[in-house]
Amino acid sequence: MALSMKPLPYSLSEPPDAVKKARLDNIALVPASLLFQKDTYQPLANTLPTGSVLCIPQTQRQKTILTHVASYFKDRGHNVLTLPLEQIVKRMKIPPAAAETLHFSF
Repeated sequence: MALSMKPLPYSLSEPPDAVKKARLDNIALVPASLLFQKDTYQPLANTLPTGSVLCIPQTQRQKTILTHVASYFKDRGHNVLTLPLEQIVKRMKIPPAAAETLHFSF
């Protein structure tokens, strides 16, 4: 039984020249929970040499994955800096939580 491939509902074409020539300064691999706090890790990433990779794992599974990713980039000549999430969170400007009085009724 031969499988026939359906045509794609869109066409693929060459990207514009501007996209072809674009080069990334650095790469930051961070957990999604840090995406809204870009101002905490972006200045650090910007101080790294061009072509560097900043890795900030949150869970043990992410640490394992980013170890392999870091190895991949290192093998291709990139500088890789891996920092624990706790080091980045210390830099965050989080307002102290207001005291709250809870009333229980039984």
